[in-house]
Amino acid sequence: MKKTLHLFRHGETDWNAIRRLQGHTDIPLNDEGRKQARGLQKYFAENPVDVFYSSDLKRAHETAQLANFVLQKPLTTSPELRESFLGDLEGKTRDEVFVLYGEEDWQRWSSVRAEDADFCLPGAESSRETVSRVLRFLTRFCQEHDFTSAGICTHGLVMRRLLHSLNPELKSLIAVPNCRVYPITYDLELKKFHFNHSE
Repeated sequence: MKKTLHLFRHGETDWNAIRRLQGHTDIPLNDEGRKQARGLQKYFAENPVDVFYSSDLKRAHETAQLANFVLQKPLTTSPELRESFLGDLEGKTRDEVFVLYGEEDWQRWSSVRAEDADFCLPGAESSRETVSRVLRFLTRFCQEHDFTSAGICTHGLVMRRLLHSLNPELKSLIAVPNCRVYPITYDLELKKFHFNHSE
């Protein structure tokens, strides 16, 4: 038996709009983000789910609430679905990070390459740590709960790191704009996730 998880990123925040790094900083949606989130109602009307889970950060929780407005399915939050922790980077713009740490180190930290999985900037969560945290949660969720399909609202870097880890053959960096949805499946017999993405 296979279960489907519709992973989707939260809507836009004011910090997204100016490319300020959020991490675990709890920034709410802006008006554009709420509009984007309401647009997900059509997606989930066409791809109905049994349950929603979201990160407990405001921007993700509100996005899931708006996406679920028509279906009105159970919605639960979990801190395990939060964005990658950014440590000293939180609250800084990309330009500020480049000045402090250099663009090369930023590229290594935000990379999805296997050789960079353990690279960290000060206080930040590595790619391997992010993927391990989220996969533990999703695996437990799939194994312990009775559902066929679920909506999972999380964050951009989490999604990119996770999806590339599930399909390491991908050559192009996966685009994860606000409110983009990527379905993945979990095979209960094989105890394995699968992400099929045509570039």
